[in-house]
Order: sequence, then C-alpha cells, then structure tokens
Amino acid sequence: MTRNAGVEIVNANELFSQLVQAEGGPCVLDRAYLLYHGRSAGPAAKFGLGGELFLDHPDRSMLRQQAATFLADYWQRFPAAVHQFLPNHARKTKGFKVNPLALIEKDIAGSDVETPYSGALFGPVDVGLPNDDIAPHQARTLIVEPDSEESSFIRVAMPLCDPNGSSPNSTPQFDTLLSAFLDWCSLFKPRHGSAGFTLIVSPGMEQNSVQCLQLMKRFPGLDFPDPVRFIGETEGVRNRIKCVNWLTVLGDPLVEELGGLAALRSSLTPACTVHLYDGGILIQAGETPRLGDTEKGDIPEEYQRVARATQPVRFEDYPSALFRVAPGLDKKKETLAWIRRFD
Repeated sequence: MTRNAGVEIVNANELFSQLVQAEGGPCVLDRAYLLYHGRSAGPAAKFGLGGELFLDHPDRSMLRQQAATFLADYWQRFPAAVHQFLPNHARKTKGFKVNPLALIEKDIAGSDVETPYSGALFGPVDVGLPNDDIAPHQARTLIVEPDSEESSFIRVAMPLCDPNGSSPNSTPQFDTLLSAFLDWCSLFKPRHGSAGFTLIVSPGMEQNSVQCLQLMKRFPGLDFPDPVRFIGETEGVRNRIKCVNWLTVLGDPLVEELGGLAALRSSLTPACTVHLYDGGILIQAGETPRLGDTEKGDIPEEYQRVARATQPVRFEDYPSALFRVAPGLDKKKETLAWIRRFD
C-alpha cells in the first residue's frame, strides 16, 4: 500500500482491523478517512494527533504576538510539509516557501487590535482522493475581541506518524505532540486544553457528518475537533474543561480549585505524569496515547484517573450539543455520554 492510497473507513470494525494489521501498524491511520455518504463528496474526516488550548484574556497586542509565535513555531516543526497561510477573514490561502513569521505579523498588523483575529497554517492533502480538502497539518488561532466573554483558542492537527509514514520504520509523533504542547502552554499560559488522538476535518466542516459519533463511541481516545462549538455552548463560561485526553492542561486557577498540585499528584501518579509549566500543569495519561475499544471493554485506566480527578471542573451544562448525531438520537444525551466516557 503506498502513501497516497487512501483507506476508506466504512465502519468502526474496519477501522480497528486496519489499525492492528501487522503490515500497517498504527501509521495506517494516516492513510485512513471517513467518507461522506456519497463518494463524490470526498472525505468527512481523517485521523491523527492534535488538540486545543483555550486562552485567557491578557493584553490583546501581546496575545496577537503570541499567536504569531505559535504559528511560526508550528511551521518550524514541519517545515517540509506546511506551506499555506490563511490570513484574517480570507477565504483562500497564500503559499510561502520560507519562515512565515513576517507574513503572519504583517497580517496581524493589518487589523485593529480591538477586533477579532484569526489565522491558520495548512499542509498538503495527502491520501490521493479527487475531492479532498482536509489538510493533515493544521494550526489555527482565533483571538476574540477584548470585550468578549468567550475564549480565544488555538487548535492543531498533525499526522500520526512522521513523513515516512508508509515505511515500516516510521514512528508515531507522540513526543512531538507532547513537546509542542508543553512549549505552547509556556507561551500562552492557557486556562485549559487537551491533546491526543483526534479526528481531523476541514475548518468549518466539523458539524457536516453524523458518522463521527460511531467511531468516537467505539474508540474513546478519539477527540472531536470543534472548539468554536464548545465555546458557543459554554456561553461565556471559561473556567470549565471540555473533557480529557492523553494530554490534559489545567491552568493554575483550576489546579487550585481541584485541591492543589499535591492533591492532584497523589490521585494521578504513578499512572500519569504531571508536567509543570509557569502558569499550570499538563497531565500525561500514560506513556503513549491510546484509542481504547469499548466493544472489548478497553477504557484506558490512565484516562479514567484523569477524568475522575478533573470531573469537578468539567463543563456539563450544555444548552444544545457538541456535535451532530444521527436521526433518532438525543444530541444532548449523546454529548454528555461522550464527555463522561472515562468516568
């Protein structure tokens, strides 16, 4: 199977069987995709690593500069793969060949600091489909206006394995994800966030498929990537987390609300590692991320520990839902069941 040959996921059982194939290993997920109902519509989702950080509201000029630093740092981690920049309020990306920091800073300077700002970087589409707009490399930021009650955020995605993903010697990028999120936590000092296995979608298309829930219910380690929807559902509540994943970020105020660092360490270690940064902690649930498998009773115990420890600061007061569901399902009940999946 070549790097450009996509693996269509028809149902959850097929995904699992593909994942455990000896000839593919976990890197097969980089070639897998969930198709819309019609083949001509292209993929609804891909799979990889990623996560999000929900940001506090410091000085907006500083936050914008941090956003530029973050985007440039993401590019530096994948310089051969990332070469498209989506400017603020633009519909088309701009190509670049060198460090995009100057391009990003110019774009930021072109909008008033009192207005929202969004920018994003993308890498190439890579599974060889005729209709495919889901870039496996994504780094996005949204900074809300100063008087907004909503959170600003960053959201990233990356392939599961290194660029040699079709090679038997390719390696998952777990250390890359951990290192990046520790650096970005130190940069932004976020309120909260998470990272691990994730669905990857085209921005703005997060709610276009009801098929993602089937996979999320079977494999609890998969995250759903729609920070905009989560922020909208919280209606200005910024001190509650969405859920946990392999990496779970808690700012100092949430750490204190949960009884302090010593109490958290006691409840989490040795199964989990607690990384400190200036402004909060990053909890690592086990050595590597896990998908789990509910049909086999495999709910990662480390993830359960983090869920139990952080349950008091989890957002559950959904007025609607976090994602679309199939006809006949209660979207609010399905949302609550998913965010409680490690309880």
